[in-house]
Amino acid sequence: MPHFGAGLRPLPACYDCLTLTTPTDPDSFRSDDGRVELVFDLDEIPNSKITQSKFRLIISAAVAALDAERIDGPDHLTVMITGDERIRELNNVFKGEDEVTDVLSFSEAADAAFSDGNDDVWPEVPEINGPGDIESHRLGDIAISLPQVERQAAENGKPADRELAMITVHGVLHLLGYDHAGPDEEKIMFGKTDAVLAGIFGE
Repeated sequence: MPHFGAGLRPLPACYDCLTLTTPTDPDSFRSDDGRVELVFDLDEIPNSKITQSKFRLIISAAVAALDAERIDGPDHLTVMITGDERIRELNNVFKGEDEVTDVLSFSEAADAAFSDGNDDVWPEVPEINGPGDIESHRLGDIAISLPQVERQAAENGKPADRELAMITVHGVLHLLGYDHAGPDEEKIMFGKTDAVLAGIFGE
C-alpha cells in the first residue's frame, strides 16, 4: 500500500515555523497527538494554495472524525493533498478508472481502496518505513484532489473550506470501514459526516 509521506518535494522554508511540523520528515505536518500526518504534493499544488488555515482545517477534520468514532485500534493516518493528474493516476492504476475523483482511501488493515463506494483490493507494495516507526498503529492513507474539491464546492454552492473538511471526514470514515454503496449505508455514513462537520464549524 502506498505511503504518501515519502518522495514529495519539501515545503517552502516559511512553513517550518508551524507547530505541526514533524522533525523527522520535512515534507509533512502532524497533529499534536501524532495521529494525523498531512503532506502536500508540491508537483501538483502551487504554493499559493498552501496556507496555515488549510493545514489546520484538514488535520482538525481528520482528528474530529477519529475522535467521533472513539476507535480502539490503529488510528494513525496520512492525508495527501494533491491535484487532478496525481489522483487520476492513482485512480487508474489501483482502481482501473481513468478519471479524476475527489478522494481515495487506502486501508492499511484490509489493503482496500474506497472511492464512490467501490472496494477493490489494492496490490501489495514493499514497506518503506524503517525500524521505530508507527506502522503497527497505522490506519491507512487518504489522497484528496484539491482542484476537484474546489470545483465541487463551486458547483454545489458551498464554501471551499467546508467541502474540503467534508471530503477529509469522508475519507477517514472509509478507512474506518464505512461505505455508501446502499441507501442504509449511505444514511449512516452521511449522518456521521454531518455530525462531525457540525462540531467542526460550531453548528
